[in-house]
Amino acid sequence: MKHDFAFFRPLVLVGLAGCVTLSAAAQQSLGDAARKARQSHPAEPTTRVITNDDIATGSSSRAPESASSSPAASSSEDSTKASADAKTGDEAKKEKDSGDDQAKLDKGWQEKIAAQKDQISLLERELDVLQRENKLRATNYYADAGARLRDEKKYAEDDRKYRDQVADKQKQIDDAKTKLEQMKDEARKAGASPSVIG
Repeated sequence: MKHDFAFFRPLVLVGLAGCVTLSAAAQQSLGDAARKARQSHPAEPTTRVITNDDIATGSSSRAPESASSSPAASSSEDSTKASADAKTGDEAKKEKDSGDDQAKLDKGWQEKIAAQKDQISLLERELDVLQRENKLRATNYYADAGARLRDEKKYAEDDRKYRDQVADKQKQIDDAKTKLEQMKDEARKAGASPSVIG
């Protein structure tokens, strides 16, 4: 047994050394492959955004001789640029004003729509309470046989009142929902934001 182990020992060491060498070569070739891929990959083209200022300076840079030869032309370019800057300032002010107007409009409609939704929610809760109270009344009535015999007429009157109340409350809810939809249509026509309308 001792001979067998001594015989295999150098073989195992040679095998381990070969594995380490192969793994090192594999890691080196992986790094080389990554470098080659990076070098062969074409660089992404850079994009340039052209603005109105670039166009204005581009047109004045195309004809430097004419601008230098006639001072009237350069003064007209300056006045054109100044008027363009003034227009830009006016447009920015208008956009700000329209943004403020839009915010006021949205806030107003948002408050109206929220108030109507609250009204619908309140009416639905009241209807729910009515229905619960009627269930309790019916349970008490049918649980006591003597009460059924004594107050049958009163129960029928109460039941009629309950049904009228439920029908009235349901009509109020339907009217409130119709009013909410009308409000949403009016808000759309007035130009309110879709997020406000819901």
